[in-house]
Amino acid sequence: MQFAEVFLRLGCSLVAWMVLYAHFLWLAALYAMGCGPDGDEMHRLLLGLAPFTCGFAFLLRVTRPFAEIHSILRWLGAPLLLLLPFAVRSVWHVFQAVNINSSAICTSDAPTTWQSLWAPVQLTTALLVAYMVVRVWRSVALDARVDANS
Repeated sequence: MQFAEVFLRLGCSLVAWMVLYAHFLWLAALYAMGCGPDGDEMHRLLLGLAPFTCGFAFLLRVTRPFAEIHSILRWLGAPLLLLLPFAVRSVWHVFQAVNINSSAICTSDAPTTWQSLWAPVQLTTALLVAYMVVRVWRSVALDARVDANS
């Protein structure tokens, strides 16, 4: 393979990991931050970031042709999966407030449409990312098993 392809695959994978970490760190910290002076701006930001996070989750496997690099980068998934319960706690908190108690995220008004969709979108994003991280781990294990049998 040419150097440009190696560099492109490695760069895409590293940027994907950074986007996933940014999303899940903000999501995990959201529970502690609550509503600041800007109200629900952080919630809106995370809702807008969710489609990009899902798209970048599919880029985690672009380093698969390079077994050594792929097996090194897979370790980035372990802390990300450890952040998952904290992120789900934030999602559950918003789901409970908006979808169960029918109050807006940062006020006692009625929730808007995007607020009603926020928790399901974030949960779907979290599940997709967890699935893709597990696939990265499985692909390394399967590749190692194939190499051992050869």
